[in-house]
Amino acid sequence: MDKGGSMGSRWFVAIVVLSLAMAASASEASDVSFDFRDAVGGFGIGKESFDRPVDVVRDREENIYVVDQGNNRIQVLDRRGRFVREWGGRGFGPGFFDGPNAIAFDRSGSSLYVADTGNHRIQKFDLQGKLQKSLGRLGSGDGDFNKPTDIVVDRNGFLYVADSGNNRVQKFDSSGKFVQSWGKFSRRKGVELNNPVSVAYSEEGFGQIFVLNSTECRVQKFDIDGNLVKEWPMHRKGEGALCGPSRIRIEPRKYTVYIADTENDRVILFDKEGEPLGALAEGKVRFRKPSGVFVDVSFGEEVVVADTGNNLIQKFRRAR
Repeated sequence: MDKGGSMGSRWFVAIVVLSLAMAASASEASDVSFDFRDAVGGFGIGKESFDRPVDVVRDREENIYVVDQGNNRIQVLDRRGRFVREWGGRGFGPGFFDGPNAIAFDRSGSSLYVADTGNHRIQKFDLQGKLQKSLGRLGSGDGDFNKPTDIVVDRNGFLYVADSGNNRVQKFDSSGKFVQSWGKFSRRKGVELNNPVSVAYSEEGFGQIFVLNSTECRVQKFDIDGNLVKEWPMHRKGEGALCGPSRIRIEPRKYTVYIADTENDRVILFDKEGEPLGALAEGKVRFRKPSGVFVDVSFGEEVVVADTGNNLIQKFRRAR
């Protein structure tokens, strides 16, 4: 009986160890890893240099469009980091900027929206920098803005704006006509927004809009009509992380969520349900206040980071 009991105990221990090993293996498999590819930039006011790059996108030819906030311009570099063109400059007139904060392609990829935060408007340009349209002015009414900080376009061409100063998200059609807004003064639990600094779009289902609430360090997931679907905290309880995120972006195939966790000098990842997947590995240098993220699946899963504090654009490729 003792021998059988001892054998049973050994089997029990073996099963527990095997279960733990399988759990660890599954956990490791869920993690993602990236290889560093390249970094371009450095501080300056001239070509191929930046003063606080805060957002970035890349076109089909791998040209990179950088929101060079401190220089109040959009600077375009080719795939090797060489200067192509720029536009903007500090000002209040059409085509000028006051602290631009975000950039996004329209549905066709032939035009760009820029969140001209200090001028309380969204400006639309062709890829050469020619102004096509301007939306908004300072205010709190439909179609007005108070420090818009981010923009995203869905598969039907609708534009969503993080109207941070008005604590809401506004939705416009492709012609720039106001459609709806949500978040401001809402009495429904979990729907009121508190300093929404960034918005992202996922094609999951009929479409999902992710909103990053800076003050609360929370991600809120809405359908395209503004109905809350899910929410989760950016930081785990007891982690001791600072609150101060600036950007959220979604990888379009697996719906991996990327967040520029600016105050903690890192880019963190979640799955679409809010389960943590780790952090983007350091590149050429350790991240310093990263503010922008662009995920490109045209050449495998590649990630471009606007490393604001280092005045660099760093590029990575997913290894697994």
